[in-house]
Amino acid sequence: MAAVDRAVTIEDLRQLALRRLPGFIGRYVEQAAGDGGGIARNVGAFRNYQLIPRALVDVTPVDTTTELFGRKYASLFGVSAVGTGGIYHRHFDEILAETARDANLPYILSGSGTASIETVSRISPDHTWFQLYAAKTDTLTDHMIGRAKDAGVKVLVLTVDYPVAPRSEVIARTGVSLATGPTLRSFPRLFFDALRHPYWAAEYLRGGTPKLESWAQYAPRGSSTQQVSRYYIDNWVRNSTWRDLDRVRKIWTGALVVKGLVHPDDVLRAVQAGADAVTISNHGGNKLDCMQSSLESLAAARKAVGPGVRLFMDGGIRRGSDIAVAKALGADHCFIGRATIYGTAAGGRRGAQRAVDILQNDLTYTMAMIGCRTNADITRDHVTG
Repeated sequence: MAAVDRAVTIEDLRQLALRRLPGFIGRYVEQAAGDGGGIARNVGAFRNYQLIPRALVDVTPVDTTTELFGRKYASLFGVSAVGTGGIYHRHFDEILAETARDANLPYILSGSGTASIETVSRISPDHTWFQLYAAKTDTLTDHMIGRAKDAGVKVLVLTVDYPVAPRSEVIARTGVSLATGPTLRSFPRLFFDALRHPYWAAEYLRGGTPKLESWAQYAPRGSSTQQVSRYYIDNWVRNSTWRDLDRVRKIWTGALVVKGLVHPDDVLRAVQAGADAVTISNHGGNKLDCMQSSLESLAAARKAVGPGVRLFMDGGIRRGSDIAVAKALGADHCFIGRATIYGTAAGGRRGAQRAVDILQNDLTYTMAMIGCRTNADITRDHVTG
């Protein structure tokens, strides 16, 4: 039996993943922005709420299905966008697309994916959403939107929370960007680190740094993997404004999700601008280490905007009970990021599936314990705090 098959919790998968990944990657996953306080706050926020069990309720079978934009999915959660995922495991994006397809969950391909939107859409045509960062030029942004439409994508996730390039203290210390991978200058310092993680090292030596396939066609013809990454780094960050949202809404005719808002006023304005949903998110703790958790932002936003606005959230989910808490506080759907990083890094396709199974089984059990047969039954009355 593979080690991932014996994993009982996402924490088990986390430990397996960190043993497989070299330290310079593992530290990036675990710390994110600044001193890592954002991740810790995201995870810890769920412990501030307690679920209230109910008894003598007809709850079997529990039904976790939910409808989003005219499609029925199997559960209250989906797989979030993870940039440069191929550095964690070869074919990371393809693995998650297959996992989401087979589990009937939405999967968001990152705008900095190591697989192209065309490739992922062929693998999972009915489950793939596309995350868009507005590029520095309108021409590039428009072309990406057109590619998503041509690939059959029905949901665009416009991510707006980086007016400037993200800053990682881990990357500043190691000198290794996950987009460009180790360089000739940095590799000697990382040699013994990689040597202590032979599975990752062997995979890296066989394939090298994964190419950002979503951006490869825009870089100058004949560009190497590192040159594509450099082109991406130089062109992806745009200080988006409300005018950019208005422009994307006019171009994109499908469902539009705006991701990365935390202030209730911004949420309301995005909906007024035509967003079909808003994802409350601090980018998995990667935005700032000194801001409130996604869960706290969700609760405040739901209280301010009322029941009529569709809210998603991500950040800090490690258990199925966390998903139930988020639903009780106002989330219409949740997305998981690090849980699938841990699973895929630990065991590839098998590990990704294990992460999904752990969360789904725990969510189903939790709903039964609190007397909720369907997602609609979960309300604010089911949590204290």
